[in-house]
Amino acid sequence: MSSAKRKNIKIEPFKHKVDMDPKYAEKTWRILEHTINEIYNHNASGLSFEELYRNAYNMVLHKYGEKLYYGLVTAMSVHLKEIAKAVDGAQGSLFLEELNRKWVDHNKALQMIRDILMYMDRMYVTNANKTPVYELGLNLWKDYIIHGTKIKDRLQDALLE
Repeated sequence: MSSAKRKNIKIEPFKHKVDMDPKYAEKTWRILEHTINEIYNHNASGLSFEELYRNAYNMVLHKYGEKLYYGLVTAMSVHLKEIAKAVDGAQGSLFLEELNRKWVDHNKALQMIRDILMYMDRMYVTNANKTPVYELGLNLWKDYIIHGTKIKDRLQDALLE
């Protein structure tokens, strides 16, 4: 071998520049927000989960994971406030039945939302050290429903009867 210096060859990954519509993130978020509302309103049968997953995937891929995550927190919070009103409005023995019914509905909604936002969970949530979607939904349920002042007291009373 010759004593000539070896050249280090470095191959850079191909960077595909995509021109983004400036309103892309907002449009896509509106679609996903509408989806979350439809899921909570039991109208999920007409939704294309493949298309919705792709929308969430593209938002995270184009660095809009934070917008998606905090939009999810806001959308879930709005629905949980409505759920809290419905549970609080239940009278007598219907209180625990309504609480259970809303809990089951919330869990089903969380599973569907988690499936749509799976890529966000794997990439953005992990890298940004955020709470995963399903756990986030459980924490918000605890904050808005279980620790809601009126519901908390009624729940304790009902369980102690």
